[in-house]
Amino acid sequence: MSTGSMIRQARESAGLSLDDVAGHTKIRASILAAMEDDDFSHCGGDVYARGQLRSIAVFVGLNPDDVVDSFDAGA
Repeated sequence: MSTGSMIRQARESAGLSLDDVAGHTKIRASILAAMEDDDFSHCGGDVYARGQLRSIAVFVGLNPDDVVDSFDAGA
């Protein structure tokens, strides 16, 4: 499963909208949507993407280390 699919599935399973996640993480919904499509080009680089993924993971109930490891494996 891709990193984007992982966070989308967790978000949807938690009953959260993109706006819910955006409000909590302060990451724009458009960037979150791109990340869920495995497009990390709007994150400002890999270091920022990892930090954003950690924030998203915690909020949607995933292990942040697992999400970042998935990102690193695909990067």
